[in-house]
Amino acid sequence: MKAGLRLWTGRRLVVLLALVLFGYCAVHLGPRVMVLGEGADRFSTIKKFLGAAFVPALVDQSPNMPEGAAPFLVRVGEGLVRTFRYAVVAMSLAVPLGIGLGFFGSSAWWPGSVDYGRPKLWRRVVRGGLRVLRWSCRGLIALMRSVHELIWAMFFLSAIGDAPVTACVALALPFAGTLGKVFSELVDEEGQEARSVLMAGGATPLQAFVGVLIPQAFPGLLTYALYRFECALRSSAVLGFIGIETLGLGIRRSFENLYFREVWTQLFVLIIVIVVVDRIGARLRARLNRGVARKQLAGELSEAALRRTAPRDWMMRGAGVFALLLVMLSWNVGAPLANGLTGVRQEERLARFVTKLTPVPARPADRLAGWEERREAWSENQGEVGAWAWALWKKPGAKALGNTVVIATAAVVLAGIGAALLLPLGTRALATAEPFGLMGVASGWRRRIRLWIGSVVRGFFVVARAVPEYVYAFLLVALLGPSAWPLVFALALHNVGILGRLWGEVAENERPEAAGQLARVGASRGQIYLAGLAPTSFNRFLLFFFYRWETCVREATILGMLGISSLGYHISISRNFLRYDQMLFYVLLGAAVIILGDVLSDVLRRRLRLSR
Repeated sequence: MKAGLRLWTGRRLVVLLALVLFGYCAVHLGPRVMVLGEGADRFSTIKKFLGAAFVPALVDQSPNMPEGAAPFLVRVGEGLVRTFRYAVVAMSLAVPLGIGLGFFGSSAWWPGSVDYGRPKLWRRVVRGGLRVLRWSCRGLIALMRSVHELIWAMFFLSAIGDAPVTACVALALPFAGTLGKVFSELVDEEGQEARSVLMAGGATPLQAFVGVLIPQAFPGLLTYALYRFECALRSSAVLGFIGIETLGLGIRRSFENLYFREVWTQLFVLIIVIVVVDRIGARLRARLNRGVARKQLAGELSEAALRRTAPRDWMMRGAGVFALLLVMLSWNVGAPLANGLTGVRQEERLARFVTKLTPVPARPADRLAGWEERREAWSENQGEVGAWAWALWKKPGAKALGNTVVIATAAVVLAGIGAALLLPLGTRALATAEPFGLMGVASGWRRRIRLWIGSVVRGFFVVARAVPEYVYAFLLVALLGPSAWPLVFALALHNVGILGRLWGEVAENERPEAAGQLARVGASRGQIYLAGLAPTSFNRFLLFFFYRWETCVREATILGMLGISSLGYHISISRNFLRYDQMLFYVLLGAAVIILGDVLSDVLRRRLRLSR
């Protein structure tokens, strides 16, 4: 009996719960994928849309273009340049902000047990204050990254206007939160041996942090920043769907006018650019991890000789100089990014926005009231604010939040199933003629087929994640009709590409001993994957699974703006009627779920480590 129960604990129980959750989500969402009564028309539109992929447009499809209008490809190029510019500017803001947040969110620079001649009470007070600072910073990080960049953009556009810099700041805030979280965790997880040695020699904790831990964590931070730039390109394109002039705006306009060939041209351009950026980032990451060998020393080991032969990676230095020039050009070349952000009218606009952001029961009578009047109005009406929030939660809030979580959960489980099935075919650990150097195949054609399948699957992962979820969802909702399943499929398609990449890297970096033993006794590739690679990599698989679930909740919140009853739908309605207080309430509901999911992820992974 105990042995039977043991079979359904730990990893098996997690997999079973995931499948049960997907079944519940499928029942909750219902079987309707396409709007009934419109099947023939929908299939005809889908056929035309897919057929247009083979003949992308090089000129305008519209016969009524005005005189003097720029050619189609020129407009596509201009949209691409703006997309790239906004992404570069956003990352130039997010990286330093993320480093600062990561510093204050880390405890590795705190004073340790070394006695600096201060009383114990003083040290306790200092460490208590630092602990408050750290958790406050981590709370700020969680809030920043739990709110989608489109929502930040909506708030900024309403508060300070439609200057291009507002789009850049909207992208920078959630990216800075994510970078801050990753930076603090990378530093805290670094080995402490070198730090201890330096401190034993008289260095302060801050000196050891700067001299040891930051250099150790720098490669990981840089590689993750490169990945976030790829994400920034996708997010910058999506800003076009709320009216900002990026590549997404052209895709939306072309699709709404049924110019499907133009849509495919712009999609191909976006995919190509992101794939190129992904490949460049992969090369730089590989170069950074591999390093450069020191030149051979000849003769006496002098200080000058050591300096002369020190390893210098000119490729990485050149990439750094190029990135700096790109940032400077993005800020200074072209139309000023901060146009329209000054003047008295901007201050009045911000004051009116803050008033509308305040819950109705606590609003001051004067829309342009000062901060003291606002504080007094809030303190006098706290009870009414609670009743207002409860009414929003009771009627649309709870149901909308449930739909958002169900859509996100169904999508990430579906993506996980797809990635798990495709991984043995795509990961370089198995999709070779001789995995682990132990299993050869005799015929050349089987070897070539296996390599070709692996390349195709990895290519599918790259292309699937190159298109943003919002673009997938916009197209699928228009083709299949307004139901929740197009959102699920859109999220799943994008995330199967990301999970395939992340899980593939985990499998490729796994130590080969366990899988190698199975290969020696004649196990097949599938058996090696199920019994060797998957169990040893499961906890890291789960880490990325929960990371993508958080992202799916953020994205599902936004995708509701396409007319599906989730938090995004009510956020969109509230924005249209200028009810920014209700909009903020729904945004905070989604943020609370993401923060709760982060805590649940930590607890579950800790339990799995203990159950081994």
